[in-house]
Amino acid sequence: MFLLNFVYGVEMKPPVNKLPGFIAQIVKKTADLANVMDRDKQLVIISDRIEAEALQNYYQSKGVLEDVHPLIHLSQASDCKLSFTDYGFNSQNNEHYLYKEMVAWFRILKGDDQQKKMALLQMEEHFICRDDQVFYIDRMHIKLMQGIARAYDIELTFSSE
Repeated sequence: MFLLNFVYGVEMKPPVNKLPGFIAQIVKKTADLANVMDRDKQLVIISDRIEAEALQNYYQSKGVLEDVHPLIHLSQASDCKLSFTDYGFNSQNNEHYLYKEMVAWFRILKGDDQQKKMALLQMEEHFICRDDQVFYIDRMHIKLMQGIARAYDIELTFSSE
């Protein structure tokens, strides 16, 4: 339905009371296990699920796994609102990512052009980002968007996968 770019953030908690060699070993093994596409502080961003799982298992075995976050990698052309940082982040490479589990996304399928414009005006205050024709919102606002769509007689298609 949607061609979104799903990636994985494997988060490491900072090792406590470990020698510098321990951290160097972690960094080297990270590069061996996964093709790291980006970073954000303690978060390593990987596009391949199997590599992300291997890194997760390795971090867990070393006692440094904090969490694993499914992410959506947005295009450079995405238009993000101020609320974006509540749902995602800009990485070290200045790429935009959303935490997949916090957001829902939709496209407008059908409707009169004028009605679409009016609906979008009403919906806009709830947008986190817009990436081409995909609109990202807080998952808690799905019913609200569906209600606005009904009021303007337009059809939306939602996804959260």
